[in-house]
Amino acid sequence: MQVLLFEDRQVAEQRPITLSRPAFRITMGGTDLEKLVRDRGFTPGLIVRDYLAPLVELKSKNEPVADKKVLFINASMVPRVSDLEEILKLCEKNGRFCILQGERVAASYFPEIKISLADLNPENINSLLLDDNPPVVDQPVLLVNRTYEVVKYNMQIIGDNLERMAERYHRLHDGVYVGRDVELSDHISFDTHDGLIIIDDNSFVSDYVLLRGPLYIGRKVRVNEYSAIKEECSIRDTVKIGGEVEASVVESYSNKQHHGFLGHAYLGSWINIGAGTSNSDLKNTYGTVNVVHKGVKENTGMQFLGCIVGDYSKTAINTSIFTGKTIGFSSLVYGYVTGNVPSFTNWGQSLGSVTKYNLEAAVKTQKRMFGRRKIEQTPVHIQLIKDIFDMTEDEHGPYKDEPVAF
Repeated sequence: MQVLLFEDRQVAEQRPITLSRPAFRITMGGTDLEKLVRDRGFTPGLIVRDYLAPLVELKSKNEPVADKKVLFINASMVPRVSDLEEILKLCEKNGRFCILQGERVAASYFPEIKISLADLNPENINSLLLDDNPPVVDQPVLLVNRTYEVVKYNMQIIGDNLERMAERYHRLHDGVYVGRDVELSDHISFDTHDGLIIIDDNSFVSDYVLLRGPLYIGRKVRVNEYSAIKEECSIRDTVKIGGEVEASVVESYSNKQHHGFLGHAYLGSWINIGAGTSNSDLKNTYGTVNVVHKGVKENTGMQFLGCIVGDYSKTAINTSIFTGKTIGFSSLVYGYVTGNVPSFTNWGQSLGSVTKYNLEAAVKTQKRMFGRRKIEQTPVHIQLIKDIFDMTEDEHGPYKDEPVAF
């Protein structure tokens, strides 16, 4: 059987998280959907938005379908290990079936594929997978529909996921599991009363650090001294982390090294959080948090929700981010963030200045950041920034374009 991960048209509702990554690479519960599928021994085919295809192919070969048995899985499916296991069991026991969440196809199995794969794209795939009126199986799975749900579902699944993932790691002592070449200092406090702690390959934890499970720390992560990395955090690869962090997702290549609080938040990749930056994750009224989505206020139903930050954005020292705010792709943020921040914006509204962060500056900054990690900036990376700049014109268009000092 072959697995195909597909984006559908609703993936755009997860902006800015999905501006620069396919939905199957969003971290929740210590993993992402693509990694989860590959860890089960599959080499998935990938159906993504056209402008993202070159970036995806830099990391993953898009395998052509060579098997008559094909399982389609929605890229927005929450990567809960137990859900994938149940879907795979259904494939062994059933013929043609489909799993729906509302009007979205969550999964669709063909014991003998008959549709033309060349015709599939995120715009039409949902309808084409339902074109033959397949039997619908009542199998509960979760699909992400909004950005803040990434925070919610990460908290919901991480404990169970880590229990199922732990067997691949070395048990250091009760509740703590490590990968290869992990370096742990002498003075670390492990709290595993509420869940496991997994520290992956080649990571380093400095002195006087509190680690509280359930907690996943990825590969080549550095946890700085005097940090408190608390429950329900998913920290991905090549991250530098410090201060107080709770119930948050931090994608690869981002830095939050210094003192400051990050709670119930999502940070994309290539983000730098300045010293003293903190976000609020609880309203003074203790009510549920509202967010603004496409100009409309929505109630998240969540009492705790911090910030959502798109790839390549940065905060200055002592930046304060209010509850439930979103910072777009490749923006620079200063002072108080009391509302959502557009992509490609120098946001100092509380200081009396908001300007456009121009395209040339964004490309140059990316090159410098990549150089620090010994990563080559390719034409694919540059074109992606250009594409996203054009796509987010509705956000940053009204602001004056001023040059950035280099």
